[in-house]
Amino acid sequence: MASNYNRVMQWTGTAWREGTKKMWDGSKWTDKPAVKVWDGQAWMFKYPDPVQYPSFQAANGAPKEDSEYRTYKLPTGVRLGDLVVSICVARNDMPQLLNPTLSIPQTKRLATGSWIACVVFRYDGPRELSDGESVRWRIPAGGDSTVVNYVYRFASTMNLPVTPLQEIKEYKNVFEVPMNSPRGNTSLFTVISESKNLSTVQFPEGLISRHSIGGKFGENQIRVHAADTPGSGASVGTAKLDTTVPAAAVVTIKIPGADDGLPTWILGDAAASVLGKTTYLQ
Repeated sequence: MASNYNRVMQWTGTAWREGTKKMWDGSKWTDKPAVKVWDGQAWMFKYPDPVQYPSFQAANGAPKEDSEYRTYKLPTGVRLGDLVVSICVARNDMPQLLNPTLSIPQTKRLATGSWIACVVFRYDGPRELSDGESVRWRIPAGGDSTVVNYVYRFASTMNLPVTPLQEIKEYKNVFEVPMNSPRGNTSLFTVISESKNLSTVQFPEGLISRHSIGGKFGENQIRVHAADTPGSGASVGTAKLDTTVPAAAVVTIKIPGADDGLPTWILGDAAASVLGKTTYLQ
């Protein structure tokens, strides 16, 4: 972003090389002046540097009955460089991603016959999204579906996973489900269920509840409850549902981060509980 200006190419006798181009930055001539870009909230010179444990910013979503197309605007406050996780769960058919156009989702059919599709992409502004600032899915056969978007900040977006669904475990006729193991950096967990009465999911200590889509009480809808945690290691315990559901799936999505080289101690994380001169509790 800081070097987005027309380059001058010069022939060296053997090859074309980028020549030195001076520009006036307001006070002096410089080779590559810093260019500020408005990210929706502030002027910035570049995308934020990634951290080891990316932080949750916002989420939104909702169920919808008998619809072929699902368009859902990104949460308010999304900024350039944020990582967006969009999930579409459909009862009748495999979801197809229409927007953003250059991203490829991972899809998986659950034992119930429903489909889950997930895409992870970096938010580069509305220009990169052909449908404004919205994610758009298509379910060819129509029917009930639920879409949810999660936004994380300070994630590493250089090598985004093509297969973001790290782990899926399914259960039948349950009122509690064991959580999957965290996968390092920040792990996002979603409990996906089809139920008429489920309204809340109590996640175990160590997970931070983030966003819930409970649907309408008394209607058999696809419900998504989410939580996250930093670090890696063994499962942190069991999530308790407020009613018995016919089927539930626990899905793990890793939010990639960058190792900052600092000693880190995460309570209960055997893999990352390394004590050094400075200890960070997260």
